[in-house]
Amino acid sequence: MSKNFLIIDCGCKNFGVGGKLNHYLSDIAMGELQHFGHHVEMTLLDEPWEIAAEVEKIKKADVIIVQTPGWWMGPPWKFKFYQDQVFIQQGIAHGDGRTRTEPTKNYGTGGVLTEKQYMLSSTWNAPKEAFTEPGEFFEGRGIDGVFFPVHKAFQFIGMKPLPSFMCNDVIKNPQIENDVKRWKEHLKKLFG
Repeated sequence: MSKNFLIIDCGCKNFGVGGKLNHYLSDIAMGELQHFGHHVEMTLLDEPWEIAAEVEKIKKADVIIVQTPGWWMGPPWKFKFYQDQVFIQQGIAHGDGRTRTEPTKNYGTGGVLTEKQYMLSSTWNAPKEAFTEPGEFFEGRGIDGVFFPVHKAFQFIGMKPLPSFMCNDVIKNPQIENDVKRWKEHLKKLFG
């Protein structure tokens, strides 16, 4: 069954460089998804975008893919700016789920986009072991533990997660050809 996708490409330049790998992975995702018969729109956060247009893209999308580099343990600030501007809009956010009779219960359950899914795909210079091994930097929390606030923002608007994807060691020990192969397999498994 054909679905509508929105790819949010968070690849950004920092001090004049960067963004190419995330643009490349976003383009691959677009091509693969279109090959599977899906409709795909893309927003490049390093280019101008309009709030109203993004609201409509999100409303239309069945699945949102966030393609992002890992900068200082999270997505670039432009993605947070996007969330701050777009997720608060009518039709995306509704309320926090609490009631006047139960003001301390059910926070974060008021999302209205409950029929939609999202997926996080990220690129990191950190090796995979930094995420998976308890004695390493991210304490074995995995990519979803590191991206906990991003997951919670999507949950707050009602969306459900799909399995995350990650490319590792993209600067010090790049394996881009293998990463692309794994990315295509990931997309095919979920959407092919």
